[in-house]
Amino acid sequence: MNKKFALLMLMLSILFCEINKVSVSAKSKAEEKPPKSVCVEEYEKQWRKFDNEVLTDIVKSYNLDLSGYKEFTQDDLTLKIGDNLNDHSDKISLQHLFVGFSIGSMRLFLENGLEGTKGYFFYKRNDGNNVLKELHKIGEVWVVMSVDERKAVKLHLKPFNWSKCTEN
Repeated sequence: MNKKFALLMLMLSILFCEINKVSVSAKSKAEEKPPKSVCVEEYEKQWRKFDNEVLTDIVKSYNLDLSGYKEFTQDDLTLKIGDNLNDHSDKISLQHLFVGFSIGSMRLFLENGLEGTKGYFFYKRNDGNNVLKELHKIGEVWVVMSVDERKAVKLHLKPFNWSKCTEN
C-alpha cells in the first residue's frame, strides 16, 4: 500500500510541477513588452481613427458633400528642388493655410484638384469649434472667400500608454 501511495504522490508531484511550469511560462510571455515598432503602429492606427472622427464631425456640422473633391496635405503643396516659383503660384497660395494648431489634422479639399476653382479648408480649433474656409481660385492663386466658425464638441485623443513598450 505504501508503494502505491508513494507512486501516486510521485505522479501528482510531477503533474503539479508541469502545470506550474506551464503557468509560469505563460505568465512571463504575457508580461513581455511588445517592441516599439508594434506600439508605433498601434498608435498610428489610433491616431487615424481619431483624425477620421474629427473629419466626420466637421463634415456633418457643415453638411458638406466632398464627392468630386481631392484632399491635399501640406506635403502635397511642398515645392521640389528645381521647381520654378512662377509655375506654382497655386500651391504657394495654399501653403499659409496650414499654419497654426488644431485638434486632428487641418484638411484641404479642392474640387477637381489643383485644376479646379473651388475648395474647402477646415479644421477643429483647440477650443473644439469647427472652422471652414471657402476657397476660390482667381487666376493662378487660391483666395479665401469666406470663413465660418461653428460651436462643436471638443474631441480628445485617448492617451497612449508608451510604457507598455520596449525601448527598442
